[in-house]
Amino acid sequence: MNEEFKNAYKALTVNEKRNQLSNELMLIGELIKNVESSFNIQSILNVKNYDSQKDSNLSENEMLDFIYEDVYNIERELITVLSAISSKNI
Repeated sequence: MNEEFKNAYKALTVNEKRNQLSNELMLIGELIKNVESSFNIQSILNVKNYDSQKDSNLSENEMLDFIYEDVYNIERELITVLSAISSKNI
């Protein structure tokens, strides 16, 4: 990540940062789903969409829980996908 992107992110409000982080996790989720589709692997991944209006009142602790759940689910799905791809390529 270059300094321009870092500075742009730093300039965002807390709510905008939360939304941007959620968008990045959703993008990662979609990339995983595309790989799953290419390999005929059924996806069970669900990445939550941060709602700037509804979720802006989440405390820091609640937001960390929100993000952690998505990161954990992405990690588990990546393990599943990589295992499935590995077994198909053997």
